[in-house]
Amino acid sequence: MAGRDNEYERPILLGCGGCDARWTALAAAHCPSCHETFAGATTGFDAHRVNGVCQPPQCVGLRHDRGYWLVAGEQPPGRILHRSGQRAGGGGDPSGSARPRGGGEVRMAG
Repeated sequence: MAGRDNEYERPILLGCGGCDARWTALAAAHCPSCHETFAGATTGFDAHRVNGVCQPPQCVGLRHDRGYWLVAGEQPPGRILHRSGQRAGGGGDPSGSARPRGGGEVRMAG
């Protein structure tokens, strides 16, 4: 449809059973331990796992954009939605590890 951002036309394809994150990118990787979402499985996701343990993404050189953690030069592959409208750790802090569950309105991350 002319004049619309393609990302708004994508259906929400994937979600996590352990948190309220939903995302549109098929190439994205969501960590079932820390519940952060990365633009790529072999880039950001692997970078945040050090010796089998999740590290805060910003501490391993990743940047946050539109709900995804990215390596240098990567672009967000889609949108991430959170049912609660609140990021992990509360107050929009992307370094937390647990997302609130339950109702509330759906809002875009980022």
